[in-house]
Amino acid sequence: MLGFITKNLNDIIYLSLLLFSVFIGPYYRKLDTIEAKKWAGSILGILLIIIVSGNSAALLIMSGLMGISIIKLDTIKRCHVTTFFFMFGYLFVFRIGDKFGLPAPTGQTNLIEMIIVLRVVGVAFEMNGSWLAISKDKKKETDVPEAEIKTLKEKDDEFNELINPEFIDLFHYTFNYIGLLTGPYYRYRTFDDYFHLPFSKHVDCFGFTINTLKIVPLYISLYLAFSNIWPLEYILTEEHNNRHFLYRMMYPWVLFAAFRQRIYSGMTLAESVCTSAGLGAYPVQGRNRTGHGPTVGYLKLKKMSEEEAKMTEYDFKTVESMEVWGCETVVTLRDSMKVWNKAVQYWVAMVVYKRFPVKSLKVHAALFVSVIWHGFHAGYFFCIYFCPFYLMAEDIYYKLYYKEATGMKKKIIGFIMWFLRSHSESYQAAAFLLLTFDRIWIYYSSVYHYWYGVWLAFLILGLILSKVHAMLRPKRQGVSRTEVVNE
Repeated sequence: MLGFITKNLNDIIYLSLLLFSVFIGPYYRKLDTIEAKKWAGSILGILLIIIVSGNSAALLIMSGLMGISIIKLDTIKRCHVTTFFFMFGYLFVFRIGDKFGLPAPTGQTNLIEMIIVLRVVGVAFEMNGSWLAISKDKKKETDVPEAEIKTLKEKDDEFNELINPEFIDLFHYTFNYIGLLTGPYYRYRTFDDYFHLPFSKHVDCFGFTINTLKIVPLYISLYLAFSNIWPLEYILTEEHNNRHFLYRMMYPWVLFAAFRQRIYSGMTLAESVCTSAGLGAYPVQGRNRTGHGPTVGYLKLKKMSEEEAKMTEYDFKTVESMEVWGCETVVTLRDSMKVWNKAVQYWVAMVVYKRFPVKSLKVHAALFVSVIWHGFHAGYFFCIYFCPFYLMAEDIYYKLYYKEATGMKKKIIGFIMWFLRSHSESYQAAAFLLLTFDRIWIYYSSVYHYWYGVWLAFLILGLILSKVHAMLRPKRQGVSRTEVVNE
């Protein structure tokens, strides 16, 4: 028992702090004034940083302060660009700081810095986006390129308020304890609404929190079971290499299963921190989306009276990071990516994909930023950057066989695609977990790098089948027309 505690001490401390953050939520929510809430949230956040990071805490706090200083010192027209490059440059130096005599960041410390980067860069883009939206409404074509405005069109066309918070408000947003340890990412608009709109007073925070938390013990138990029965390091041993090829091929399934349980438990606890405090609660009629919040009728929601707020139905989809059932059951990798860590996916989409100026490179830019945000290890590149190659083949088979299928045929094809998707994710996850190139090479060599060959074969075969179907389709349509005429 003592050995287990020593081995997992950092994770135990981190888990305890998450549970503390959940527990403190109802008391935080009941603080009397907005200023008291903001300062209490920031002080709690800084205390969490100090407890988790120790000697590295000053570096984390300094990164947030410098980032929001750049936002305020630069113009709203370009602060998003300067902030983006500064924060990611700081993140790079922070991670290699041990080479210059700085404290080496732990995994938990690195995760907090990652969240700070999302918040500071995200709010800079949010401010610039609101300015562009206002410029669009006022038709200031001379100041704002039309092409840049078109890329910012969102579902909520009613939203046309300028977001330009003061330095102290940016400070509170950056360091508030809610979501600071492991997410989820939420916009500054969501943070500001939390203090000024009545929704958190009337939503059933306790009910939502209990409903979210009740499955966490299962995730933790499964993680401990999988990681102890099938440890990661075993994949690098000679004993593993001497096992049957099928065993070696399927071993990443249990590694990825253990990893998923860990992520599920962490993300679910993080969501519970939000639900406990009431942050992210919006009326369901806003058709709320992870990260974004209400997508329709936002200004109407802002004008909702206290009486209406008491009677309305709420959800916390704005701070929902994971759709666990979807992660386990969806058929395609494309759909799996949509339900995995949705808050970060939203950030990447809004900050990188929709804003990147070269259309043909949007996907590559989004993937590259996602990789360097996670870290600079080879495993992140192997895992994230190879997704498009599988998607190319998957999309072909989806359109040819699954999309129009019905009944038992659809179920059988769906199971095959689910198996291939799950196997591909597991193969890539092995690289994500092994991290360094030499460790990845040991495992991939033990299975002869077979999955890349399978991908290539699937893609070539899919392209051929797609051509054949395209050639046969006119003939089939011609036969159908002939039969109709004859009848």
